Amino acid sequence: MKIRIVSVFALCCATSLGCQPSATSSKSANPAGTDTAATTDSHAGHDHAHEDVGPHGGHLLHLEPTGSHAEWAHDDDQHLVTVYLDEFDAANIASVKFTAKIGDATEEFPLTNSDSGWTVTSPELLTHINMKDAAEVNLIIVDDAGVHTAKIEAHEHHHH
Repeated sequence: MKIRIVSVFALCCATSLGCQPSATSSKSANPAGTDTAATTDSHAGHDHAHEDVGPHGGHLLHLEPTGSHAEWAHDDDQHLVTVYLDEFDAANIASVKFTAKIGDATEEFPLTNSDSGWTVTSPELLTHINMKDAAEVNLIIVDDAGVHTAKIEAHEHHHH
């Protein structure tokens, strides 16, 4: 009888605890349609760079000084760069451009607003971006709230 009570108690304890997700569980272990980022802070307790992919499949940018975000994607075959400004009101945007600085020379690449985002077709801009540290490439957005900037960092090459 004593063994039966201990066994029942152990069984009750085991089933009441259940399986809790570990801190190292991967996003792929989540049920379909759930988002780990929505339920946990995956950045808590550490500070490092991420090669995040945005909702349009591009590279995410953290804009200064506001902390808002932009996304940029490139099509090397078409020499097309597209910037997505999902956090901005398009009616309030005065201009969007890239600047590329090599030595003392700075070149501007203005973008135009299209149905698919802000775009520019420029083999030169893509060359500057691919030069990594040899060229300083920045995204500059001017809207009614001010000027928002982000440096385009060297990244792994992806086709979008």
